[in-house]
Amino acid sequence: MLRSAVRNRGRLPFRCLSTLDDGYIHRSIVPTLHYQKSLPRLPIPKLEDTCSRYLAALHPLLSETEYKASEILINEFMSGKGKELQSHLISSDKQNKNSSYIAQPWTELYQQDRRSVVLNFNPFLGFVDDPEPEHNTQLARSTNLIMSSVRFFRTYRDGLLSPDIYHMNPAKSDTERFKNLIRYVPQSLSWYGAYLAKAFPLDMRQYPYLFQSTRVPKPEQDINVRFPESRHIVAIHKGYFYSFDVLTTNGEMVSGGEIKGSLSQILSDSRPVNTASIGNYTSLDRTSWAGIRSDLESSNSELLTEIDSALFVLCLDDYEVAPKPPGTPVSERDAIPLIKNGLHGEAYNRWFDKCFNLIVTKNGKAAVHFEHSWGDGVSVLRYFNEIFDDHLAKRYTGEEGVGEVRRLDPVLSTDLTSAAESARDNFEKVKESFTLDVLKFEGFGKNDLRKLKVSPDAICQLSFQMAYWRMSGACVGTYESCSTAAFRFGRTETIRPCTKETKACSVAFDKDNSAGLTEMESLLRACSKKHNTLTKQAAMGQGFDRHLFALRHLNEQLGGAPLPLFTDPNYAKLNHIILSTSTLVSPALEVGGFAAVVDDGLGVGYAMFDDWFGTQASYYPPGNDGSEFIRQLGGVCEDLKAVLNGKNIKEGRKV
Repeated sequence: MLRSAVRNRGRLPFRCLSTLDDGYIHRSIVPTLHYQKSLPRLPIPKLEDTCSRYLAALHPLLSETEYKASEILINEFMSGKGKELQSHLISSDKQNKNSSYIAQPWTELYQQDRRSVVLNFNPFLGFVDDPEPEHNTQLARSTNLIMSSVRFFRTYRDGLLSPDIYHMNPAKSDTERFKNLIRYVPQSLSWYGAYLAKAFPLDMRQYPYLFQSTRVPKPEQDINVRFPESRHIVAIHKGYFYSFDVLTTNGEMVSGGEIKGSLSQILSDSRPVNTASIGNYTSLDRTSWAGIRSDLESSNSELLTEIDSALFVLCLDDYEVAPKPPGTPVSERDAIPLIKNGLHGEAYNRWFDKCFNLIVTKNGKAAVHFEHSWGDGVSVLRYFNEIFDDHLAKRYTGEEGVGEVRRLDPVLSTDLTSAAESARDNFEKVKESFTLDVLKFEGFGKNDLRKLKVSPDAICQLSFQMAYWRMSGACVGTYESCSTAAFRFGRTETIRPCTKETKACSVAFDKDNSAGLTEMESLLRACSKKHNTLTKQAAMGQGFDRHLFALRHLNEQLGGAPLPLFTDPNYAKLNHIILSTSTLVSPALEVGGFAAVVDDGLGVGYAMFDDWFGTQASYYPPGNDGSEFIRQLGGVCEDLKAVLNGKNIKEGRKV
């Protein structure tokens, strides 16, 4: 479940695995960046379309009086300053053909935010266990996941990773014949060749930042830095930092024995847990961390560079999380500690600024926690899926070799030690204020919904609107992420699942409402149709959120006075995201998650499977009540299931 979720509407066939270990995940005959030059540019929507879509999203949240006031403001914007800004945006976009109109301002949005990255931004994905129990030890799992990660890195680096493609008709485009043809099409035309086969290549611009990169705190705006020559990873165990090479000077992967031997040395370090670790600093707000880092660099410059430049950080947690018999599905009770460990864990054993932290607990539970400013879910999901399959297909079963581990022991003044302890104490309070609840609703999944010809994602989103309506009697700002990676330098667009259709359906399903079975079913199908339309618009770069954001950002850049549209309380209401939602389904995924984005909101991660529906709601009591939301959601699912199967939920009423 990702804040920037991949829309799993088609097939993304990435697996071309071989059990022969040549140091690569696979060897694609189509070069990795074959389509990059010919990808279409992210379109700038028409101003009138954006304004119309904005009003439609506002409508269910407001009274008629409030709505009319906002309607006046948007019409004034559309005929006045908005027209001027739109013209300027289009002109600027034409002069920057190697980017997109949203790429830089969206990255800056992350970099300029002064809140801590942990919980506020960074999501995580948790792996399914290795089906063979003997490979779920911390040492074995870490060894295999590191080796697969290095293979993935080398495969991308050497241009052998198969391009990301969304296949509408896999039987036609995901074939050896198609690949053998398309690789000879010039890169300036290759996208068009794929399009003719109903295959849509995706932007891979973010991949260089997946490895060898970090976010560095600065007083006003952070920066993202890459170190393309690095050959090592950094490991953290019990709050102590270590480094060892995973690539040779020739760029080959070191032996599995060396990696296993290095990990064994680290795990055998008998020093007590260091809760005053420098990792605690990365949990702070960005301005405080920037000030501390400036002091830290005076005596620890090389150490910080070693951490910053690592391919990634490995977090070896010195505790078990949700132990269970091998092959046992994760229970609702077990999911909560797994999610909490993936989302935040112990700050002393993390480096939250890193491109990603690969987490492996004492009982072999593994997860990927990633920093969000450099990119979105598409590249992380690709990495996640590929290394899961690879680490099962190419398990290292050999002996430990001799690894060369470098201890990274910082030199800390009394003030810096005190700052680490204070950061730890502060983070413990944040963790205590954060909680979540989960729901697993069985007998209600994709198979049944598709037979009934309604969109599974639309029904999920409708269920959230209905559950919140039942607990509060209100429609609220809601966010669902949609990737725009089909375009060059695309990132994400917002789907606005709260619509006049979902509001009407929520009201009609109230037990004291007069709507009968036929009307409820009709309203439900109208919600599905509307959600499908919004999803298609967002995926094609025709949402309104990113466009309005870019226009507001441009106005600020030009030194313009704040515009009434953007100071309107109703604009703020729409963008105060009470329900932040995201979905992800993968055979490699056991759990995943993110936190609520506002103190009075809910972070709703969800996944619809063939015959069941899973949801988690994270929140900060007393700002909101995720437990009550989950309770109401269970009742909503019962009602939706009944109505879709032709049963009247309103006993005693005529249909």
